[in-house]
Amino acid sequence: MWKRLFARGGQAPAAGGQGAPASYAQWSQCLDALARGDDDENCLQTLYAGSLHWSAGVAPLFVQRLSDEVQRRLNVCADRLQRDLHGSGHRGGQETLVVRAIVQARTQLHFVHRLCLLPALPPDTRSQLAAEVRKFAERSQHSLEDSARADRSGQRATLLRNNPLTRYDALALPPDVQPQSAPASMPAQSPRKRNILL
Repeated sequence: MWKRLFARGGQAPAAGGQGAPASYAQWSQCLDALARGDDDENCLQTLYAGSLHWSAGVAPLFVQRLSDEVQRRLNVCADRLQRDLHGSGHRGGQETLVVRAIVQARTQLHFVHRLCLLPALPPDTRSQLAAEVRKFAERSQHSLEDSARADRSGQRATLLRNNPLTRYDALALPPDVQPQSAPASMPAQSPRKRNILL
């Protein structure tokens, strides 16, 4: 399903640091470590330093692995946000707990957003993956606002509107990893997705 995204695949410059992945096997090891969640920031820095030759055999495998990790992390984010917001309705200090849950979710989404913008990816693939994170945030925000209508005080709805989940990308990104639009001649295809309702 990603075939058209690899016609003119991108390649990052060779990394100067030690441990930067260059082969698919090395990238796969990095993605395994990322999936374990042992050290997310260091894993991400290693991935940003890597390079990959976009051959017809490697590209679909790599993007599928990355897409699966993005989806997994979005699912984890949804589960944690639902759990945190459900708990906030039964304890004191509701405002603080709701805002804290949203901020935590935005931090998670910001990390996933950065993961989608790896320099080794072709620009259109980066754009497509980042768009999936945006769609997730928008759907989740809409779902949260719908559920907040049950609160007759209107307090939760106000908190959600003033602290939208969609502001995850307001956090600073390095200037060289800003998302790029897909070329008009190469329309992006939507990866497999699951609707996640909170």
